[in-house]
Amino acid sequence: ITGPNKAEFVEIEIPTINREQILVKTTCTAISTGTEIRVYKGISIDENNSLMFPAMAWNYPVENGYSTVGEIVETGKDVSNYKVGERVFVSETHKEFSACYPSEAYKIPDSVTAEDAAMLNILQVGHIALRSANPTFGENLIIAGLGVIGLATLAYCKSFGFNAIGIESIPQRQAIAKTMGIQSIFDPNDSELETKVQNQFHGNMADFAIEAASTWEAIAMCQTLVKDDGKIVVVARHTDQPGYNPVGYPYFGKRQSIISSYGFSETNSRWTRYNCMMLTIQLLENNKLNISPIITDRIKWDEIPSMYSKLSLNPQNNVGVIINW
Repeated sequence: ITGPNKAEFVEIEIPTINREQILVKTTCTAISTGTEIRVYKGISIDENNSLMFPAMAWNYPVENGYSTVGEIVETGKDVSNYKVGERVFVSETHKEFSACYPSEAYKIPDSVTAEDAAMLNILQVGHIALRSANPTFGENLIIAGLGVIGLATLAYCKSFGFNAIGIESIPQRQAIAKTMGIQSIFDPNDSELETKVQNQFHGNMADFAIEAASTWEAIAMCQTLVKDDGKIVVVARHTDQPGYNPVGYPYFGKRQSIISSYGFSETNSRWTRYNCMMLTIQLLENNKLNISPIITDRIKWDEIPSMYSKLSLNPQNNVGVIINW
């Protein structure tokens, strides 16, 4: 990214690896339609418009992306557990070759497609969000926003046995969720939304909510639909200000917890990044995580700038985007 709304490719030398690295030739990458488009548009995360990411100031040019599947084409002399020809997932940007350390690479079983594997990092956003609510068996939830993260959360709900209702207004995203077996979908502007949610949950409010719509209106809606002492997990980073008081009437008396979900907790020794990734790979390998419907677009690598522009201006019809190299 060379500036706001400017994406270009540059030719560089193939990286030289050291004794402890592997060289990966890219097969496909995935676009994170939230984070990458924010960077593409030049939207800062702070009020001073100075930070691209936490502890990372704006500095063009910057490579974009963090989801790559490829084949190992070279290994360093000290690498023992990875071999040339093996497929791996690495958290690298959109480029043809990557020099990586084995500790950063996840082997992909033969039965898992490269496209599904390319979604691994993006899937973890929904995975972490679901775990952040610390739900128990049989609990009911609403997913506000059925973009790529909301649909990823739905995929884990289906695997783990949670009853999910989707809140979404875009017909194309509603259709994908139905293909994935969602219990029900309601429009956020439905005047009878609260009654319909309770009817689907047999007279109960939702136990918790995953807010993946990136609007304060969605958080307010979740607070209305979630029970007293329930939880609202906020997945999407908000760069705007709330138009209501989340701790005023009528929400304050509900004793709800609003939880931000970002990255892997350093205090959770069980569900580390490694363990979450390995569980997801296992679920994909055993056909217990259905994410194929999430992938709506497949493009060639030289189409990334035009896809960025499309996602920036009119993202409604696009959810999961795979780039073939």
